[in-house]
Amino acid sequence: MYKIGFDAKRLFLNGTGLGNYSRSLVRSLKELYPENTYVLFSPKIAYNEESFYYTQEFETVTPSLFSSKSIWRTKMILNSLLEHDIDIYHGLSHELPVGIEKTAIKSVVTIHDLIYKLFPADFPLIDKKIYDIKWRNSCTNANAIIATSEATKKDIIDNFNIDPKKIHVVYQTCSNIFDAEYTDKEKQDLLEKLEFPKKYMLYVGAITDRKNVLSLAEAYNEIKDQIDIPLVIVGKGRNYMRRLMTYIENHNLKERIIIRSDIENNALPTIYQCAEFFLYPSRYEGFGIPILEAFKSKTPVILSNTTSLPEVGGSAGYYIDPYKIESISQAILDLHNNPNLRNRLVDEGLEQVKQFSLENFAKQTIDVYQTLM
Repeated sequence: MYKIGFDAKRLFLNGTGLGNYSRSLVRSLKELYPENTYVLFSPKIAYNEESFYYTQEFETVTPSLFSSKSIWRTKMILNSLLEHDIDIYHGLSHELPVGIEKTAIKSVVTIHDLIYKLFPADFPLIDKKIYDIKWRNSCTNANAIIATSEATKKDIIDNFNIDPKKIHVVYQTCSNIFDAEYTDKEKQDLLEKLEFPKKYMLYVGAITDRKNVLSLAEAYNEIKDQIDIPLVIVGKGRNYMRRLMTYIENHNLKERIIIRSDIENNALPTIYQCAEFFLYPSRYEGFGIPILEAFKSKTPVILSNTTSLPEVGGSAGYYIDPYKIESISQAILDLHNNPNLRNRLVDEGLEQVKQFSLENFAKQTIDVYQTLM
């Protein structure tokens, strides 16, 4: 029996990727391995419906009212870890407290990706410098590193010169809300409520350069006279999103390419299930959870042949070269015009997603902890 502490900042304060990873892992460990004690350390707690379970079921530790929250998470948290007799501390999103290697506490850090190094234009200079200091420190001093894919493991080795033996690849899972199935009426009612088209192809994710959404719009424009369903883009963005909207306006695509930045997470399972197919033309991913969400939703997937994505998609994805517009266009036409191909990809997706179960995710993480004790 171990007493395991977690950096729970993202768990309480992030509603998407890193937050979902943290919540899924912590909850599954408690449910599947209740013999351990789990303690959540966070500089702040956002009290809402989603966080209620974690504040009720776990001991939570926050800094005193007068402490600097950023300094506490980076340094002062060590005092709290020692006071609570923590055996293992897991930094769930790239970071570990400075000096933890000088204590008897074993440390694990999860590295999700190295986007700031590979796509530096997406980040301000000061952020890149801070990330490099923190992430290099974490990888150097951690007793064990969890990488979310073999591609991320390779990036860690290449960029930080880390011994491969201390890096463990543990694949993620996705939220169990995507296991739910809805009736045709429930789907139709939600689409009407959200003012969605009855048929559409779908992209879900951030609207950034790395995600390559503008290339998706360009590919759609190339074949707009050969296709009769719109493209719905669900996500948020800033400068890059403005570039995308300008392109849509300049090419008279406002009725054909629909951007929605107002969709709640609980509507996503239905939105996936109603899509003819899902597109994920990203140039770089540390993992790619939306692919699993689509597989669970019985939605065929077009995805990039780069970085970690083939690890997630396996034989169930229809692969494209994200750097070639014609590759994306042809894939759209192939899936739209071939129902048999779509059905085969659905069946293969349901098989592929079994590898990424909550049980595997939790067990493989526990196995990493046990190597340290």
